[in-house]
Amino acid sequence: MADKVIAGDLCTINWSDDGATWAEIPGCKTVGIPEETQEYRDRTSLDSPGRSKEYGVGLTDISELTLSCFYSAALYEQALAFKESQVPVYFQVVLPAVPGDQLTGDTFEYRAFVNPSIPSLDVDGDLMTDLKLRPTGQVSWTKGDPVV
Repeated sequence: MADKVIAGDLCTINWSDDGATWAEIPGCKTVGIPEETQEYRDRTSLDSPGRSKEYGVGLTDISELTLSCFYSAALYEQALAFKESQVPVYFQVVLPAVPGDQLTGDTFEYRAFVNPSIPSLDVDGDLMTDLKLRPTGQVSWTKGDPVV
């Protein structure tokens, strides 16, 4: 099973202002796919069977995340332009194909508001740009093409 593991450093992280024309985020060090948290609403009433709590499905929340990238003026300028537009940006995470199982890898897509920041220097002393993302809407998943 160890040969079916997907290496994070082989993933491609793209962004786009229109969801059609994609550009790889330069110097991106982290893979970011938002986590979804399902809300469950309390639907308990005085006539709930056995005095047991009852729940119903509510809304889904998508977690905030940060993409850590090596600093460049071009990256920071683009991220700042996305922030100033006040419009969510399209993000695409393309996984490599699983050898022997897939011809193409799975793809995750989502939209998020971008807030760039320059964190303190990390241990190796490289200047970074953090893209702090607040996703909005759903995360979509497209399964890669299987080997036939």
